[in-house]
Amino acid sequence: MKKLLFHLLTWLPLVAHAVPTIDVLNGTYEGLHLPEFRQDLFLGIPYAQDTSGPNRFRVPQSLNETWDGVRPAKQYGHACPEENVSSDSIYGMGEDCLSINIVRPAGVDDSSNLPIMLWIHGGSYQVGTTGLPTYNLTFLVQRSVEIGMPVIGASINYRKGGWGMMYSREIQGAGQTNLSLRDMRKALAWIQENLKAFGGDPENVTIWGESSGSFAVGQLLMTYGGRTDGLFHRSIQESGSAATAWYNGSDWYQPIYDKIVNQVNCSDVPDTLACLRTVDYDTLYPFMASSKVGGPGFYPTVDGDIIPNYPTELLHSGRFAHIPHLYGTNSDEGTDNAPKGPINTDADLRDYLENGAGFGFPALAVERILELYPDDPAQGIPLDTGAERFADAGGWQYKRAAAVVGDVFYHAPRLDDARHYARHSPDTYIYRFNTRGYVGGDSNVTEGGGGERSLAPAYKGVAHYTEVAFVFGNPAYVGPWPGYRALSEQMQDQWIRFAHRGNPNGEGLPAWPRYGDGDKGLNLVLQTQGQGGSYVEEDTYRLAGREYLTQWARRRHV
Repeated sequence: MKKLLFHLLTWLPLVAHAVPTIDVLNGTYEGLHLPEFRQDLFLGIPYAQDTSGPNRFRVPQSLNETWDGVRPAKQYGHACPEENVSSDSIYGMGEDCLSINIVRPAGVDDSSNLPIMLWIHGGSYQVGTTGLPTYNLTFLVQRSVEIGMPVIGASINYRKGGWGMMYSREIQGAGQTNLSLRDMRKALAWIQENLKAFGGDPENVTIWGESSGSFAVGQLLMTYGGRTDGLFHRSIQESGSAATAWYNGSDWYQPIYDKIVNQVNCSDVPDTLACLRTVDYDTLYPFMASSKVGGPGFYPTVDGDIIPNYPTELLHSGRFAHIPHLYGTNSDEGTDNAPKGPINTDADLRDYLENGAGFGFPALAVERILELYPDDPAQGIPLDTGAERFADAGGWQYKRAAAVVGDVFYHAPRLDDARHYARHSPDTYIYRFNTRGYVGGDSNVTEGGGGERSLAPAYKGVAHYTEVAFVFGNPAYVGPWPGYRALSEQMQDQWIRFAHRGNPNGEGLPAWPRYGDGDKGLNLVLQTQGQGGSYVEEDTYRLAGREYLTQWARRRHV
């Protein structure tokens, strides 16, 4: 009950004042009006059929019903099945989960033609849901109205983990691969068909995500070799690339599929995939989680269809959507992915890179990586923390390992992406976010000086996910300090302006050059005025290491 109350309070008081309705192709929905924000919300609207039973492990099926009367759209839809039941199922969890949420300024109509920002949540492609209060779109939409550039915010639930990315010979042969990405494209198709009624412009849709949501944006850019089909027109990626995740094949997934088939007694039938669709959800659910066998979980695969080749190959051959891009990483991405076991010696790090996390680096490559990332804490991650080693967090060489891992998964792919994006789309804008996040505590401390009670731990630094609070602008998560609020408003303005016209610049904002305007690439470093304010840098940090890791990306199956 306490957790439910927290979610409701940090969301908004959903007080009905004037009841908005909307007519979509299938029928009429009744939403919520927020008088405090002068906004209309339509929550939990299905964009495809229930994915249970005959639709389980099947490409998303179009809605096939119409109705008279009015249906409610006043609560977030169910999270798609996953393991984090306690945190992600506040609005329910189950297979009838493909839903979209719309937040719009009140008073718009089908002639308003507002840009649409579609949020794709993260969670390592294994967990997450749009109903989390950190993904509340209200404050971003409110800011867009304040600056005279209103947008419509949208967010979706999609299948995750094995429910959305199961793979095997059977799955491949049936053409039922990469369902997560197919769900997203189905949601984008629903937007094309229906968002005009909400006041949106179907010809100005920005796909936008963080972490695995950012992987997904990068993957959507490459679907069918760069075919957008008019579904989206700009991209925003926060901390993640199509080349961050793994693309394992049937040699990895077939044993997992076979194990599930055996566990639910489907091994003795001619069509095991058809049999899985007949299994009761409660029977199947525990085996979906228990069947992961170490290493990464379920991720998209190179199926020769929606993902026709490895992302690095598609990127380097220009087979991706040539549209404006806004894209960046946080300074200390590696602290969230650093190995949990202590890395105290060169031998520890060497063993981790040769045998851990699916890197696939041979011994000679590992030796070169150790040379490029020396055991010098001043060069490690978190950035700018000098001789401090944070040994209690992950061993004597924790900062060295964090630098390597952050570059492998985030900074090196971002560098490679930015170079190729800019080659085909000059309107490519890259950032490095550099402000340590607020995590709650004493709001009376001075800005940035709250210690462990109010800031992310020092050993985490400017960690993965930190920028999300600043973009969404919910004051409960940005922090109480004026400098943090100002940076949040700056970033919201930049994201909103980019969604409007593919350019984040505007009056009163720091000048953000296009990435290709400098010979070595240009980034905008985003930070508070107390840190010196945002500034432009050449994209040369740990350059030799990032370029070397890019050369070896294919060994990680990307």
